[in-house]
Amino acid sequence: MDETAPRARVGSVRRAARAAASLLLARAEFAAVELTQSGADALRWLLWALVAMAMLALTLVVATAAIVLVLWDRFGWVPVVLLALSYAAATAYLMFRLDRALRACRPLMAQTLAELSKDREALFGRET
Repeated sequence: MDETAPRARVGSVRRAARAAASLLLARAEFAAVELTQSGADALRWLLWALVAMAMLALTLVVATAAIVLVLWDRFGWVPVVLLALSYAAATAYLMFRLDRALRACRPLMAQTLAELSKDREALFGRET
């Protein structure tokens, strides 16, 4: 038996391993970029949300004080209670919407996982 056949097999196995390692490295780099981008997006959204919440809180304080001052002589504590109940209802609704939106969000690194799945199918064939 000649020695070139085993060397050729070893060489092809090395090339295949090198190609697989390159592919995994490329996918890992893609995942790192995607994670960095997701983190930056999340931080930007969080900062905008915090600024918006601060402005909304100031607006609600001023509006509540104005409503209570205008209605205090006629209704007493009733406007305060009604405003508190309406704020509680609005908060419950917003929390429900937030929960629903978070559950509908696509999973983290969905594109990377899809690409890895395609790579697996290309390398090993479709599993049934």
